[in-house]
Amino acid sequence: MVSERINRLVDKARNTVPTVCLDRARLVTEFCRKPSVEPLLLNRAKLFKYVLENKEIFIDDDWLLAGHTTSRLRAVNIFPEMSGWLRDEWDILDQREFDNFQFVSPDEKEELAAILKEWEGRTFEDLTAIQYSQEELDALEVGVMTKGVSKQSTMCMNPDYPEMVKVGYRYYIEECREKLETLEREEMTLEKMNQKYTWQAMIIAMEAIIDFAHRYADLAEKMAAECTNEKQKTELLTIAADCRVVPENPPQTFQQVLQLILITHCAIMIENNGYHHPIGRLDQYLYPFYEKALAEGESEESLTDLLHEFKLRFEEMWYLRSAGEAEAYPGCALYMHIVLGGMKPDGTDACNDLTRLILRGMEDLQTKEPCISFRFHDDVDEETFRLAMKVALNGDSHPAFFNDGANVLSLQELGFSLEEARDYSLVGCTEAIVAGKSDYQSNTGFFNTLKVFELALNDGKDPVTGKQIGPHTGDERTFTSLEELKKSYLVQQEYFVKMFIKMFDKVVSCHAYACPTITGSCFVEGCIDNGRVMQQAGCPHRWGAFGVTGLANLVDSLAAIEECVFNKKYLTMSELMDLLETNFEGKEELRQMLINRAPKYGNDIEQVDKFTEFVAKSINDEAKKYRDARGGEFDIVFATQSYNMVLGKIIGATPDGRKAFTPVADNASPMIGMDVCGPTAVVKSVNSGKRCNAQGGYLLNQRFDPYIVKGEKGIDVLETVLRAHFGNEGEHIQINVVDNETLRDAQEHPENYRNLLVRVAGYSAFFVDLEKSIQENIIERTVQATV
Repeated sequence: MVSERINRLVDKARNTVPTVCLDRARLVTEFCRKPSVEPLLLNRAKLFKYVLENKEIFIDDDWLLAGHTTSRLRAVNIFPEMSGWLRDEWDILDQREFDNFQFVSPDEKEELAAILKEWEGRTFEDLTAIQYSQEELDALEVGVMTKGVSKQSTMCMNPDYPEMVKVGYRYYIEECREKLETLEREEMTLEKMNQKYTWQAMIIAMEAIIDFAHRYADLAEKMAAECTNEKQKTELLTIAADCRVVPENPPQTFQQVLQLILITHCAIMIENNGYHHPIGRLDQYLYPFYEKALAEGESEESLTDLLHEFKLRFEEMWYLRSAGEAEAYPGCALYMHIVLGGMKPDGTDACNDLTRLILRGMEDLQTKEPCISFRFHDDVDEETFRLAMKVALNGDSHPAFFNDGANVLSLQELGFSLEEARDYSLVGCTEAIVAGKSDYQSNTGFFNTLKVFELALNDGKDPVTGKQIGPHTGDERTFTSLEELKKSYLVQQEYFVKMFIKMFDKVVSCHAYACPTITGSCFVEGCIDNGRVMQQAGCPHRWGAFGVTGLANLVDSLAAIEECVFNKKYLTMSELMDLLETNFEGKEELRQMLINRAPKYGNDIEQVDKFTEFVAKSINDEAKKYRDARGGEFDIVFATQSYNMVLGKIIGATPDGRKAFTPVADNASPMIGMDVCGPTAVVKSVNSGKRCNAQGGYLLNQRFDPYIVKGEKGIDVLETVLRAHFGNEGEHIQINVVDNETLRDAQEHPENYRNLLVRVAGYSAFFVDLEKSIQENIIERTVQATV
């Protein structure tokens, strides 16, 4: 059971009306009014320092940990220097359908408008917008791809918490000082001057965060002096003492470690307009502090209570997306992963008592953030593995499950040593990284294979807008074999992959010159040594992932054409194109023929699953031809978030029988209703794409009927599926356990289901917070009632 204190925090986190916080926007605008010819890095560091020195801070009565990104609970920061889209949407932030935020007063709404006016034409998004050619803009308009990191930070990194908790910030500051002292004895070059500014900026940023913690210490002491409740006074004095120690120095207690992580994360989110900041393998680097706390007489109940607050404080964080992106990421996903279990660097099992304590705590309190995942390997502790499955089957969508056998191999292929790869964390939806050693970009953008296929079916012309978007690849009505169509698709894909990478390279280069990430770079291997931030290729391990969409529909379309046009000759290519152009109007029987007489992805049928490998390998091979502007390579992740809803609205009818402008399949999952042979068949189909063709993973959602996964027998059922999946190099799976009756009742009576969590994509959200079309998409997912 959770404490009364935690229940109060839950109530505040779930029921406080979300609002806009203008603190940061005001301070950034004030600072940037002052002329400066200082180098960018120094100016950005001083801007960050100015914000941390002057932003309003508070300590809630129920907190044992200090730190918040904004000036009040459940508020969101504004980044006027980044987001040009706000000029068009500021007046609907409090009215829009997804993730709306209220203003404290009408005056604040008008103040925001005035602030945005000052930044007109000078935001980072304005800078990136002028980089695109007309061809690229046309491709974006029709939905071949989306923009990556054009209005946010490039930082998708896991700070080196395992090292940081041993040394504290002062260690890194002294490293930078020593570098500067050595530099002063050398002849100056352009490269060395850049290093000088980098180390100076890093020192400013880290000292600013230390001072930020000290501000909380001052406030806690002031509140304690005025407090008449002795228990609360003691708690406030503990907060004050902890904030004098961390993050400057190594933490000495369990509570201080959590305080260090929280204040670091708050600072990272305040500095730059980004998210994707994992917490990493908490059960590993927190374990020595857990053992020490127990030895000193603290109870497991008190430590669990602290962990509950820690999680809720991350659930309190927000990221402001445009209306279109909010529709694609409903529920405000931040992907701040906690990773449990797995292997140690030496290959032995890493499960421990803290792993189990965190899992048991999840039975009492689930949060949408942080995302919690469990790593499986062949020698995993069976008791802990079954506990993780039991928690997942409780119906609250966490943890997701990841396979060490697959992820360790993928990281080795990306250049990590075996020991480093075994110590992996997670970022984004499914992507493995190594904490403190990775500069990974999860948001290069989405690449829409189904739209590319639609162009291949139309000689490069978009049938929705009538624009000639891609190269001419022939009249599809004259194609006499599937190989001709596949060749056309590959030509279109080659053309658009090159365009996609060129777009990303221009944008990611803008980050190096206009939007460096200073704080995060302090805690990633190579950046201090090299005197370069991540955006300037400071970290040796750097790469990015294509988010690839449309897998199931493309695979099913290829199978339908092969079977119904070229094998059985139920119709000709010309007749098929007539069906697609008219959206099957008056030809429902032929649409059903395409649906029912062709094999479907998700059922372990080789005739269709061979196309999974074709799609995955072809785009992976194409991506591997390139290096990005930072010199990093690309990998593939099959993921859509809720873009399957958004992108479906701009794709016409497809040969799998899908009607025009309707949702496409989510992530790497089968199309809704097409998987009819159970979850074991689904995982076999997914794995037919081959792990090596998607080192970022295949995001797989599965939904189970609560009846078949009840009790110990239910755990056996899930274990059968997981072992079948992971035994064949499957990388990831996440589950929802909830019936349609419950979800329908939640739609009718949301007040009774405020805490109902569902897995949307690589993240969870509260079901009642989702827009109805997203709710319907989740309800329509196949409910697995057999193995």
